Amino acid sequence: MKKLVNVSILLSSIFMFGNTLAMQHSEVTSNVATQEVTTKVFSIEKMTCKMCHITVRKAMEKVDGVVKATVDYDAKTATVLFDPNKTSIETIALASTNIGYPAKVRTTK
Repeated sequence: MKKLVNVSILLSSIFMFGNTLAMQHSEVTSNVATQEVTTKVFSIEKMTCKMCHITVRKAMEKVDGVVKATVDYDAKTATVLFDPNKTSIETIALASTNIGYPAKVRTTK
C-alpha cells in the first residue's frame, strides 16, 4: 500500500510539472504570434539557373526581421514575410542585390 501511495504522489508531481511546462510554452507561443508581420513580393533579376533561388532565399532570410522568404525561379520573384519594425524593404532588397541578384519591390497594378 505504501508503494501505491508513493507512485500516486510521483504521478501527481509529474502531471503538475507537465502542466506547468505546457502553460509556459503557450505563453511563449502567444508572445510570438503578436509580432507584426508584412508580406512583400520582390522582382529578382539575373537568376539564370535553378539553384539561384536558394542563394537569394538564404541571403534574404539572414536579414534580421525576415521571418521567411520564398523564391520562385520561374516567376523570378521572392515573397518575403518580415517584421517592419526590425527591417525595411530596402534592406531586404539590398541583401539580394549584394549577392548579385538585384531585387525591387513589385508594384501592384
